[in-house]
Amino acid sequence: MQAINTKFISLKKIVILLLLSLLLINLNSYASILSPSNINNSSEDNSIENEIKDNISDTKKIAYLTFDDGPSKNTELILDILKDNDVHATFFIISPYIDPHIKFVKRAYAEGNAIGNHTADHEFQYVYTCEEAFFKSFNKQQDFIKDVTGNDCTIFRFPGGSHNTIVRNSRGKDFTKNLTYKLNEIGVNVYDWNVDSGDAKGNNIPASTLIQNVSREIKDKDGNYKNPAIILMHDCMTKNTTVEALPGIIKVLKDAGYEFGILK
Repeated sequence: MQAINTKFISLKKIVILLLLSLLLINLNSYASILSPSNINNSSEDNSIENEIKDNISDTKKIAYLTFDDGPSKNTELILDILKDNDVHATFFIISPYIDPHIKFVKRAYAEGNAIGNHTADHEFQYVYTCEEAFFKSFNKQQDFIKDVTGNDCTIFRFPGGSHNTIVRNSRGKDFTKNLTYKLNEIGVNVYDWNVDSGDAKGNNIPASTLIQNVSREIKDKDGNYKNPAIILMHDCMTKNTTVEALPGIIKVLKDAGYEFGILK
């Protein structure tokens, strides 16, 4: 009996070991199904899809035409050119010198262009006196833009740009930096430029020179969302040659494969 029991016990052990082995095999198979590499298959597919989308974004070249210091009679002419070429632009406006120019802001917005705040005054000696003076001018312009467009303005450009050396020398390097931080906190995006048409250097610069400036400065811009071409121009009443140059600038950008966007 003892021998029989021993054999029975041994056989029982073998059966148990076999069952445990089968169980371990099944558990390993189940674990492999639940492994991160398999759980994330859909995520990996999404990652690949997102990577493709990113590559599309990287190769899609975007140019942002921006105009400062309007509105004026030149704004109307610029809007005609934009419409004829089926492109849009961003206008960083100050308070109009005369009330009839308000209609150009209304038209620009109605036709799908972006309207940005450029302070109401654009007077360096006033706007940059202190933060209180800055926000007084900024808020006045915010109210004006909302009255005209019916919507809150969410984009801003500093008069002279955020790296203006005059302001930096008189108020310190952190003055516009701190203002930018406070503007971001209230949902306002601040934009400078990285392509300069050069029309700020004078009132009668030849249109051909402005076109050449833009053509030269876009060469080192990828045009994607990381390095878009943000082009500085002006639509105030003295910039007649900017109007003359605009069709040529648009052609240069289109020939270089750019599409056109508005800042938000």
